[in-house]
Amino acid sequence: MIERKVIDQVIERAEIADVVGDFVTLHKRGQDFVGLCPFHDDTRPSFHVSVSKNLCKCFACGEGGTPLTFIMKHENLSFPEAIKYLGRKYGIEVKEKELTEEELKQREERDLLLLANSTARDAYVEALHEGSEGRLIGLSYFRERGLTDETIKQFELGYSPSNATYLFERAKKEGLEPDILEKVGLVYKSRNGQWIDRYRERIIFPIHSLSGNVVGFGGRIMKKLENVGKYINSPASALYDKSNELYGLYFAKRELSKQDRCIIVEGYMDVLWMHQRGIQNVIATSGTALTPQQALLIKRYTLNVTLIFDSDNAGINAALKGLDICLEKGLSVQVVVLPEGEDPDSFARTNDLETVQEYIKEHSIDGISFKKMKLEEQYGTGTQAKTQILGEIAETIAYIDDPIPRELYAVDIAQQIGITPQLLGQRIEEIRSERKEEVYRARARQLRREERTQQDEGETTSSKNQLQNIATKPVIAPKGRVKSTVKAPKLNHPFNKYEVTLLRYLVFNGMRFISSYTNPAHSVNGATVTEVIFYEILDLRTEGVLTPHFASILQEIIEQIEVNPSLNLLEYLTWHEDDTIRYFATELVTNEQRLSPLHKEFEAEQNEETIFSRHLLKDILAYKYAYIEGQIRKVLQKIKENSGSEDINQLLEEMANLNKIKSEMGEMLGDRILSPNSKIN
Repeated sequence: MIERKVIDQVIERAEIADVVGDFVTLHKRGQDFVGLCPFHDDTRPSFHVSVSKNLCKCFACGEGGTPLTFIMKHENLSFPEAIKYLGRKYGIEVKEKELTEEELKQREERDLLLLANSTARDAYVEALHEGSEGRLIGLSYFRERGLTDETIKQFELGYSPSNATYLFERAKKEGLEPDILEKVGLVYKSRNGQWIDRYRERIIFPIHSLSGNVVGFGGRIMKKLENVGKYINSPASALYDKSNELYGLYFAKRELSKQDRCIIVEGYMDVLWMHQRGIQNVIATSGTALTPQQALLIKRYTLNVTLIFDSDNAGINAALKGLDICLEKGLSVQVVVLPEGEDPDSFARTNDLETVQEYIKEHSIDGISFKKMKLEEQYGTGTQAKTQILGEIAETIAYIDDPIPRELYAVDIAQQIGITPQLLGQRIEEIRSERKEEVYRARARQLRREERTQQDEGETTSSKNQLQNIATKPVIAPKGRVKSTVKAPKLNHPFNKYEVTLLRYLVFNGMRFISSYTNPAHSVNGATVTEVIFYEILDLRTEGVLTPHFASILQEIIEQIEVNPSLNLLEYLTWHEDDTIRYFATELVTNEQRLSPLHKEFEAEQNEETIFSRHLLKDILAYKYAYIEGQIRKVLQKIKENSGSEDINQLLEEMANLNKIKSEMGEMLGDRILSPNSKIN
């Protein structure tokens, strides 16, 4: 097995024109290239290479695909051999790795960790609402802070009692081992060897993943103790990494897309009160500075961010750090400074919705202008101060990749400070070059370390060639190598026609967010196309209707999204290690046909969320309809075979029920409006 992070490195580096160009003479045609197809006797250039899509395609014989599939077909390589080939070409070390018994158990352990957290969540909620201590201390605190029972219930707030083994005993009855509880930070072992609950006498804020699973907790202590932190949070685990999580995102993601803006605050109560006040496109960094991973999470739903941190120095510094991170990840940033002494929690609590919305609207400052204002307050306006300010502003503007806003900011700031835009622009470009050079040096250092490791293991890899690969066109693999006898398979896919339709959705729109989708049974408000398919066909999966390959890949994608919410699903599937998945996904991509002018209206219609989601849900329902028809045929056969038996009445009743479901589905399939969650039983 090759580690996914290595495959991702190869995906990032491998360029289709570069790979194909090692074997085919290519000629420029517009933005792309053409050449003679290497897979059939081609007399006129029919092999097209799309730089923008990173794909190739012969419009005569139909062969083509990604850089990976091209190499597999052209050189008759297996998947691992092709990855190794591309790794050598681009100076990336690729090692195969046998899965250990421990690694095979990781999925099972992850399920146990999730079970531990869900058990803890339920126990804390029960203690808050049903325990005398929880009602007296926890519930009264939330209500004193003005939270409604609806908000408390929606965010699954809880309380951990003073009983040192409350959760431990509860989990023990559920069959959970102490080591599992310890791994997610729910218990710890005391000096005398007793297992103790970690969150004792604290109100509990569960932290939800994008799919709604509880991956961690925040706990606020309810009495003052010396040398005891006010808040404790879950430690890093296989489920939880604080740099990858945003409190409230699960509840806010629908509004982020709908409002096309994300409001970022600091704490749990800030989110709860803003949400309760009616501003629901709000999430929190939970007291830490915004991270690049969190910015990428937000980018999945909107490109517009408003930072509302506390008005003290710590809040302002957090806003300035968040500004650089957001700009580096391509987000547009506004900053709101609240009145002195206020935080989002208190401000939302003491003002009505209209006042809060109006204040945010009127006091939103462009992020770079905000930084300039704060730097002037810090340094003053003298010549030396201006030099310092320009240097720090240039550092921030340099994070912007798009040259147009980068130049506009440079012109605007330069005019305000009183220097020429060219001078500031030159400094910005110098900073960008320095950062690129540092990336190059870091890669070079890594390659040298890898080369030393390879030499220690008796391998011979040229450091000189590898270092050249970073800055110049990569060299191809040695000509004299022996080709593999393993041919890349061309498979007949194992999916039925309904799954083919759903796979098309996964490949082309799997990460598209449907803000209007709701699924009360799973507490889902807004979901990606992949998640919609997953939730809507759970009943088919339970009945064993799905083909094993489809059920397996859908489950895998859901798990990957959980780990990496910004997953590029098209790349993930077209570079998949499983031959069937990779082949089928690549076929879908390379055989995609452009719509004729007559279908432009349909293309525009598909971009509209309501219509797109309607088509998606109808295609899911069509699968269920076909299943019901199959069940009807089976029952009919049983009726014929048992016409005189005692079971006939039961069979007739079953037939009537199936026909009723079929009729209801038929009406929905013929209707212009379709609701989700049409169950098959």
